[in-house]
Amino acid sequence: MAAPLELSCWGGGWGLPSVHSESLVVMAYAKFSGAPLKVNVIDNTWRGSRGDVPILTTEDDMVSQPAKILNFLRKQKYNADYELSAKQGADTLAYIALLEEKLLPAVQQILSSRAGTHMLRKR
Repeated sequence: MAAPLELSCWGGGWGLPSVHSESLVVMAYAKFSGAPLKVNVIDNTWRGSRGDVPILTTEDDMVSQPAKILNFLRKQKYNADYELSAKQGADTLAYIALLEEKLLPAVQQILSSRAGTHMLRKR
């Protein structure tokens, strides 16, 4: 039996398991790869042992940053891209880069403008 994996990440909202995009990346990858994660929701980053989220904790190791966590999961034989060809894998990486470059700033702008509008309405 594999060692238990625990993921500490921000809590959810708006129907999402987490409102933190990096936490969502790790949670989605773990779900698609079949990694048995126990999710610990934290609301304060100072409760995390390193102060940053997401954090993957195992019996022997603690890994932070989404790219490092995904690499750790791959080394543990949890790979969501196992059946993809090299071209499909490259297309996937290109699509992720496009989303991070174009879509993420737009989503952040929408969320920040809604927060500002909400504050103006409360005054």
